[in-house]
Amino acid sequence: MRKSVVRCLLVVSAVLVSVALAACGASTGSSGASSGQEAQEEGFTPSLDTATKCSISVAGNYDNFEALEAEFDKFNEYYPDVELSYTKLDDYNNVISTTLSSSDAPDIFFAQDYMLESDSYDALFEHAEDLSDPALGIDLSCVRSSLLCKDEAGACPMVPIFSSTSGILVNEDLFKKEGISVPTTYEELLAACDAFNKAGYPTAILNYNDAKTFGNLISDLMYGDAAKDPEMVEKLNTLDPSAGEYMRPVLEKVNDMVEHGCFNLDECNKLEDGYNALILRFFEGDIPMAVCSADTASGTAKRESQSEAFTANPFSYAFYPFTLTDEGVCLVDRPSVQFAVNKESENLDMANEFMRFLVSQQELSSIASAKRLLPVTSDLAFDGAYAPFSTVDPARIISAHEVGLADEVTVQYRVAVYQVANGEASIDEAIAGFGTYEL
Repeated sequence: MRKSVVRCLLVVSAVLVSVALAACGASTGSSGASSGQEAQEEGFTPSLDTATKCSISVAGNYDNFEALEAEFDKFNEYYPDVELSYTKLDDYNNVISTTLSSSDAPDIFFAQDYMLESDSYDALFEHAEDLSDPALGIDLSCVRSSLLCKDEAGACPMVPIFSSTSGILVNEDLFKKEGISVPTTYEELLAACDAFNKAGYPTAILNYNDAKTFGNLISDLMYGDAAKDPEMVEKLNTLDPSAGEYMRPVLEKVNDMVEHGCFNLDECNKLEDGYNALILRFFEGDIPMAVCSADTASGTAKRESQSEAFTANPFSYAFYPFTLTDEGVCLVDRPSVQFAVNKESENLDMANEFMRFLVSQQELSSIASAKRLLPVTSDLAFDGAYAPFSTVDPARIISAHEVGLADEVTVQYRVAVYQVANGEASIDEAIAGFGTYEL
């Protein structure tokens, strides 16, 4: 069943409004033509007749997409007679392939890198245009190369609009108060936990304590090891029983952290759900660090006003890289929302024109900031919440889809980590269970 979302202007903070106006070259009281002309000076120049009348639809699985609708409004400054809309498809993954073959097919649609590995989505990619075709003029160079997914023929059937990773929400005021530096190595992490424990904080690190999400803290070590060893990836992906031994370094670190007192599991167990509860508990102001995904971190802005504690005593915070190695922090880069263009679209030229407009340093940064998700551009400092990731050495950026660990492998790690952290299994017992775990 389709559920349409009505277009509306995005209401954002004064800061984001000023950024958007600067990006569009808009000025109060100016005409659309004048605004468009100024915007062109910022980099985008229409390549089609600006008087073109047509409709462009985008289909996805978001309940609403105000940040995209704001981009529609910017695009309409160039093409005022192009009607753009976003529609949510219920049960998206199961219906999108069929929808693309229907009379109601979208012009642009969500796709994911894991779909490239599944025969179930062959029909979907039969409709996807190669967005790396130079004739389209879409500048993919503004997207981090670690996020671009290509098929076996080298075509790029989708472009990431948002990205994700794992890290830690850091209460910067507490670190400043205690004179502690945000850790960039494993030894620094242990030292910081020691210092916060001695100072009497409820827990140095807050984390979801369930098998599905506890593993957020081990991404850099798991992917970092796998990135160096293709044989390791092959054995892990086939769930070879002997591959369980590859988990040992991860499990030893997690066990060490628990014994070191980095987590007060009683405090972690108080979290009743995996999204609101962690953010609101962090906003109480007495938690130095909270492990989570960038998708969870993106929900902080909307929840600041929901927290009486944060409203009464606001503090500075940001999303930082988290590491269990002494080689320094890294960014395990994962594409999140990705757009593909339906090559059978009746308005293909305009669909590509919108993609050419959207896939730029300014617009990709702006839409990510509005949604408060990790940008896909090199300018990670565009949104201050993710600025700490902008200092990551480019050599320490790990492309999750290039490493190629199957989803089932991450399940094995997550369950094993949870069992060891909670004393449900020894390290050897958890390793022996590799290949049998389910979530």
